Amino acid sequence: MTNIIQLPRPTELRRPGAPLAFFVRVGRNDHREMLDLLATGERGVFGFVIDAHNVDRHKELIVEARKRDFDVILDPKTQQMGLPGSHSASLSALPWGLERHHNIGDFTDSDGRRRVAQIVDFALEGGFTQIIGPSHLLSGANDAWLRRDIEMISWCADRIRASDSKVGLIYSLAVPIQVLRRPSERQALIGALSDAPCEAVWLKVENFGDDATGEKTAAYIEACRDFHSRGLPLVADYVGGLPGLASLAFGAVGGLAHGVTRNQNFKAASWRRPASGGGGGQSWRVYFPQLDMLLKPEIAETFLNSSQRIKARCGCRDTHCCPHGVRDMIERPARHATYQRAREIESLGSTPVSMRVAHYLEGRVRRVSDDIASVAALKGLDEKLTEILRIKQGHLSRFRQAMAHLAENSGSKSCATSPLRRDGWENRRN
Repeated sequence: MTNIIQLPRPTELRRPGAPLAFFVRVGRNDHREMLDLLATGERGVFGFVIDAHNVDRHKELIVEARKRDFDVILDPKTQQMGLPGSHSASLSALPWGLERHHNIGDFTDSDGRRRVAQIVDFALEGGFTQIIGPSHLLSGANDAWLRRDIEMISWCADRIRASDSKVGLIYSLAVPIQVLRRPSERQALIGALSDAPCEAVWLKVENFGDDATGEKTAAYIEACRDFHSRGLPLVADYVGGLPGLASLAFGAVGGLAHGVTRNQNFKAASWRRPASGGGGGQSWRVYFPQLDMLLKPEIAETFLNSSQRIKARCGCRDTHCCPHGVRDMIERPARHATYQRAREIESLGSTPVSMRVAHYLEGRVRRVSDDIASVAALKGLDEKLTEILRIKQGHLSRFRQAMAHLAENSGSKSCATSPLRRDGWENRRN
């Protein structure tokens, strides 16, 4: 043994890549929990996305986040404002809002420049560090909105330069999954984006997110790789759960953005229908990392109290996350979910790039699949919950097979550029 010389491992096996990004889309009632999270010294989150019509409500979070060097990103909500089903009084009250939903003529020539200026000025006055440029949900590469949106983001860049500010500019590409699947459409979109002056591209894909099948997730990952040629950071917007982590592990994207137990997938069917009124706020759900599930608080409480075995297996035992264990999980689900997702992304980011897929498949997918199977087999569970678990078990089994097949056949592929933290990208621009 004394004659054996231990050679160092290859460099790519020793060094992790750039940290993977996590951006939180802050809902109307999420700001207090996010403020409490910041007070604990949380650094797993890169930044917070604030909807334009909630800026006054989230003013304290904006101030605290900036003070602690987090990105604060303005979403001007132009995608929702461009379709009849999502028009609302709060959106029409914005400086660039109207009493009706937008049409393409509202962003033409002087009207378009004026609305773009209003968005940029609103962001500068509000203390934002980045802006999601005004864009719209596209029907495909030939949608008239595409060229108009690229023109508008160019006007945004001009306005930012004229203000002599360091505000970053994000292009939000929103398309249906069937458009993203078609290579010719993808290439046309990527070609058009070469004219968009932005620091990052956020991909917002209709009918894709945390509930995606393995087949759909594999198609999404393969499609994202074509965008790497642009050389910009690529972020999966409105994507949570195992599909989101898969996108990171396979190098398809460099970051995730999603809401706090909500808005982890993107569905725009309601945007296209005239608003019918009614509705109301949605409550937080309780995140179970071991099962990759989000449950309503009352169902979660019943589940955890069904047996000591389930409480021990599925209850949060991280005292940094939930000092009072299960009680905090149920009573403070927003903080718990955000903290746990940040740790999942950090775990992938700290794994060497060449080992991330194996780490994801063995340490995450296989473990979740096994835990779902074990819990679903337990006796005495509520009948409705048992059915939910059985459906999830079947879904996970197929998802696991699809991801394993993708890993076997991917070979050496490109890896998406990761977004920098605020201090990193600001220093690079100096």
